[in-house]
Amino acid sequence: MTAEMREKARQQFTLPDGRGIHLQLPRGSVLYPGDVLLTEKGEAIIRVIAEPEAVYTIRANHPLALLRAAYHLGNRHVAMEVTEQYLRIKPDHVLLHLIEQLGSLCITEEHSPFLPDAGAYVHHHH
Repeated sequence: MTAEMREKARQQFTLPDGRGIHLQLPRGSVLYPGDVLLTEKGEAIIRVIAEPEAVYTIRANHPLALLRAAYHLGNRHVAMEVTEQYLRIKPDHVLLHLIEQLGSLCITEEHSPFLPDAGAYVHHHH
């Protein structure tokens, strides 16, 4: 599932084996890789995986440069994966220009799993 799919509480999709799934989760739910979805009877049916998708991965030679990039991107309220080594966002030319203006950053266009930081107000169900 892409990051966007993992944030949709109500959706329908087809499993690789052809079975149709109708997903109904509480509003505000976010699925994480490794989560297991259960039927209404409590039977495990699938394990969630993060599907690789188009992303910009931002790295820096200096931690402060990465912190500054996180601050400026965070001000724009974009979905962002935050790690000690890199930041990851969905491709966006306006944001790419902003990041390039900050300097001291290496931006790579990649096809990778995207695990945006959920923030303080999202309910995580296990």
